[in-house]
Amino acid sequence: MKKILYILDTFETGGAEKSLLDIAMHNREVVSVFVTLYQGNQLAETAQKAGIKVIALNRNEKYAFNKIAQLLLPIVREEQPDIIHATLFRADIVARKLKKYFSIPLVSSLVNNSYVADRYQKLSFIGKLKLYYIQQLDAKTAKKVDFFVSNSQTIKDSNAKALRLNLDKIKVIYRGRELSKFTSITSQQIEETKNALNIPSNSFVFLNVSRLLDRKGQLDLLKAIDVVSKSNNSVKLFIAGEGFYRSVLEQYIQENDLSAHVTLLGNRSDVPVLLHLADAFVFPSHYEGLPGALIEAMMAKKTIICSDIPENKECVSDKEALIFQKGNVAQLIKLIENVIHHPNVYNDLGENAKKVAIEKFSIEKVVAQYNSFYSSIVNASQP
Repeated sequence: MKKILYILDTFETGGAEKSLLDIAMHNREVVSVFVTLYQGNQLAETAQKAGIKVIALNRNEKYAFNKIAQLLLPIVREEQPDIIHATLFRADIVARKLKKYFSIPLVSSLVNNSYVADRYQKLSFIGKLKLYYIQQLDAKTAKKVDFFVSNSQTIKDSNAKALRLNLDKIKVIYRGRELSKFTSITSQQIEETKNALNIPSNSFVFLNVSRLLDRKGQLDLLKAIDVVSKSNNSVKLFIAGEGFYRSVLEQYIQENDLSAHVTLLGNRSDVPVLLHLADAFVFPSHYEGLPGALIEAMMAKKTIICSDIPENKECVSDKEALIFQKGNVAQLIKLIENVIHHPNVYNDLGENAKKVAIEKFSIEKVVAQYNSFYSSIVNASQP
């Protein structure tokens, strides 16, 4: 049985971390071991309960790539994996530094549209220089990676250009989700959560699930809700997730007196329940990886309103979602109001979205694709 040593920055509840853990928990053909480098291990307990070994270095440095690579040497020697699979920038750089010590095949995940023009444009001059340095370091060290796995075609194309990668070395495998998590919610769970969140029975509930980051477009969403709430007093928006942008969102909520309409929930372990109690799901991101939260909303058969970025449109078309121009708050307002006033008109979109999610993103299909990918790597590395 093959052993995969996954190296991650942290084990927090981000899309990449949750996705790899879901794959490992459903994979019976490989032994999965996770090594997390920096502080933050919220998902470790879930992994360990599933019988997956987690080694947490819990380093408090921000980078210290060389030092941390040295700490990994005895771990790699003891575990003797068939493949090392690194995900996210810091883990990628550390894993690439290990290549001079081991001939073990190295896989790197491409999960973010990290170097798009939109990101550069929003940065200060110093910020642009820092991101450019990171991009050059990423591109230079990427030569040490044997294979890449991208979570979407959009991310493959973008990163291949930004990092000067050989397209033949990149395999596209979508993120997967377990359908049963989003179909086995009871009415009791929904009512208990509604009561806990103090949601009146006449409310129209919108949900966003995402890290709190500028690029997630949540400020656009707050601006839209600010307008909509003035003529629809029963509207509620819940945002599940945590991140550096919380203070900006909190300030906007306070300055515009939106606390009766908007709640920042922080990280939640009950997203499937939140999806079922919501009337609609809103995903206004400016750029993404493959949006796992959007896929979960599809599986929950939600009416979806999302931005027209390529990453979202790789998941849904106008047959499965209401799509607006990225950053266009006026369009977003119009779609939110349409859903509030004519909710049943859009039921077919949710039905269609669920069918697409089952076809493209079921965890069983994704695990099978990963196993085929891993097998091809091991076979290619054998003499």
